[in-house]
Amino acid sequence: MTIQIFLTVLLFGIALLFAVQQATSRLVRAITLAVIAAGAFFVWAPEQTTVISRAVGVGRGADLVLYVWVVISLALMLVLYLKVVQMGRKVTQLTRAIALSQARSPASDRER
Repeated sequence: MTIQIFLTVLLFGIALLFAVQQATSRLVRAITLAVIAAGAFFVWAPEQTTVISRAVGVGRGADLVLYVWVVISLALMLVLYLKVVQMGRKVTQLTRAIALSQARSPASDRER
């Protein structure tokens, strides 16, 4: 019972952080809050994971939770990687634009 209370408080705190922040779209917040709500449900009714896992062909509920967690983690890593690549390209474009805007001609260098 102690772990259930701890996990519920933790999930509630995460849900609160996602609900109030404005950095992500409403759709992402709604999906995140739905996943958190499902997590809270499974914390208090863990036998339901076994029912669902057997329905989809996985032996135990804990195995299903692990498989879903791995897939979600890999998807998030891919999204973050793509964001880093995109930001790197933007930094390169900005650096080029700044360099071109501050470029001096060779004649102006000789005058110094």
